[in-house]
Amino acid sequence: MGMTPKIDYLQLDQLVRQGKRTGEIAKFFGVTSGAVSQAKHRLKNMVVKTMALEKGAQVVQEHLDVMAQLRKINRAINEELDRAKVRIDIAETEGKDTNRIQETVAKLSSEIRQQLLLQLQIVEMWFDAKRYAEFQSDVLEVLESMGPGAQNEAIRRLKQKQLLRGLVSID
Repeated sequence: MGMTPKIDYLQLDQLVRQGKRTGEIAKFFGVTSGAVSQAKHRLKNMVVKTMALEKGAQVVQEHLDVMAQLRKINRAINEELDRAKVRIDIAETEGKDTNRIQETVAKLSSEIRQQLLLQLQIVEMWFDAKRYAEFQSDVLEVLESMGPGAQNEAIRRLKQKQLLRGLVSID
C-alpha cells in the first residue's frame, strides 16, 4: 500500500484564493476532486473556528482591561472614602459641621454602587459573548455532521440574509 499524498492547507488556501477550480487543485496535489472538496471544507471550518477563538480572546482581553481599570477606580474611591470618614471623626471631635464631608461620602458611596453595577454588566456581556461563541461552534459541528454541503449552504443562507438586512433601512 502506497502512501496517499496529503493536501497542504496553506497551499490549498493560496490556490483557492487564486480562483483555481477543484479539479485543478486535485491535479496539483495528485488527489481526487472529492479529497479536495473535503479538504476545502475542513479548511473553512478551521478558519471559522480560528476567527471565533481570536474574537473570543479579544473580548476576554478587553474584559480584563476594563475590569482592571474599574478596580483601580474603585480602590481610589475607597481610599478617598476612608479619608472622608477620618475627616468626619476629626470634625465631630472638634464640634464642627460635617454636612459637606457627609455629602462627599454619599457621593463616593453612590459612585461605588455605579462601579459595581458596571462591573456586573461587563461580566454579563462577557458571559453572553462566551456562550455565543460556544453556540456558534456547536451549530457548525451539527451542520458538519449533517453531511457535505450542509454547513456551506447554511453559511450561504446566513450571508444572504445579512446582505438583505443591509439593503433594507427603516426610517
